[in-house]
Amino acid sequence: DPVLVYSTYLGGSGGDFGLGIAVDSTGNAYVTGRTFSLDFPTTPDAFQPAFAGGLNDVFVVKLNRRGTAIRYSTYLGGSGNDAVRDIAVDEKGSAYVTGLTDSLNFPTTPGAFQPGNAASQDAFVAKIERR
Repeated sequence: DPVLVYSTYLGGSGGDFGLGIAVDSTGNAYVTGRTFSLDFPTTPDAFQPAFAGGLNDVFVVKLNRRGTAIRYSTYLGGSGNDAVRDIAVDEKGSAYVTGLTDSLNFPTTPGAFQPGNAASQDAFVAKIERR
């Protein structure tokens, strides 16, 4: 018979939508989606601790294997609309997310292949790891 191992809410006071999940070799769950919440729960060491604007931002959360604690949680987005489409995790626990953005200030890193938005909507790919 099936057994519910864990189940938890994840979100703030606005609309929050989980759109992708990946699990690493130790059972930690990496969840991504979009949020309209200005108070989505982020961790103190978050890459982006605050909502950046637009209608929605992406969120990336790592939950422990029991679903009882957040290892990290961050917004990812700019002042426009940002949406995630997929997530993957490598053997070292780095999360890779992809989606679309119309933000002109979506966060990019030094030396990025394409550091700026070239159209009304561009795809994005981001790697997130905890150091």
